[in-house]
Amino acid sequence: MSEPKITVLQSRGRIGKQIQLPLSKAVEISLKSLKVRFWRSMLTVSSIILAIAFLTFVWGSSRLESAVALGIRPDAAKVVEVSRTVDDSWKPFERELADLLQNRRDYQNVMKQFLAGDVRSLKNFCREVENDPDPARRISLAGLPDDPRTVDELAEKVRSVGLEPDLDGWSRDALRLAGIKAVVQAELTRLSAIQLALQRRGVQPDTPVTQLETISPTAVWLIVISLLVCGVGITNAMLMSVSERFREIGTMKCLGALDGFIVKLFLLESTFQGVVGTAIGVLGGFVVMSVAGLWAFGRAAFDYFPAFQIVTIVVSGLLIGSGLSIVGAVFPALRAAHMAPVEAMRVEE
Repeated sequence: MSEPKITVLQSRGRIGKQIQLPLSKAVEISLKSLKVRFWRSMLTVSSIILAIAFLTFVWGSSRLESAVALGIRPDAAKVVEVSRTVDDSWKPFERELADLLQNRRDYQNVMKQFLAGDVRSLKNFCREVENDPDPARRISLAGLPDDPRTVDELAEKVRSVGLEPDLDGWSRDALRLAGIKAVVQAELTRLSAIQLALQRRGVQPDTPVTQLETISPTAVWLIVISLLVCGVGITNAMLMSVSERFREIGTMKCLGALDGFIVKLFLLESTFQGVVGTAIGVLGGFVVMSVAGLWAFGRAAFDYFPAFQIVTIVVSGLLIGSGLSIVGAVFPALRAAHMAPVEAMRVEE
């Protein structure tokens, strides 16, 4: 530890000495003060945590929402185009399948489950109708049109948009077309659910890209309000800390502590609280944002996750929270530093 610096001052013909303590000593005293007033410090830390968590959540959710809206547009267009090609072959095939199975009352229910994404329901149904113990209910599917080349071409188009068709386990090769239709239909259903979630948040399919890439005025207003509340909370908590420590401040000043040293003490205390609270707030806001995005958009939240923008938000949140903690403590620190020692010592605890 560096030795205290002794400054010789001359005033009105007298020479006095003032001890300038090193920064390390101010850090030590600040940490001890935070330990003694732990629960009081938690008030300041909690206000920072809530404000920065809210900032990270609102800002990050806005960026994630925009990234999903922008990313899903070209992918949805590709899937819709492939779906139309698949339907050109599927619709006539489905009519022939319906003609064969029209006497089975459960066929319509099976098809509803199939179009909802349950491929196994149709697979099992086709096996049952071909192997039914009752000859009257047994139906042969051998007459279904089978064009392996068309099926292979459609399968390749489906793979070109990142989907893997279900081609195994069907009772007939002709039914592999149903495996292609199923995966395309499931993807269309998923994309429709995402677009519906975006519309509920006010993002329409025709919303301009420039509007999506900017933060909405509502989000900006919420962020500003949260930061103002955070700054006021820090200032109020530090003023309370100063009021509780009048005698302590007066004692330090009577022992020779300079105004600058008192300012350092309070700024360091606020900085330590701000860094810890900001880190926890950023982490909490990021976790809540990720969970909310996963709940709203499913795996699309990770498929289109704007990693660079989120990192920028996290770093900005850390800087903003730490800066607010310092700015919010400036006035209380100056008030403590300018306090007359005699007046401070007169305050009753």
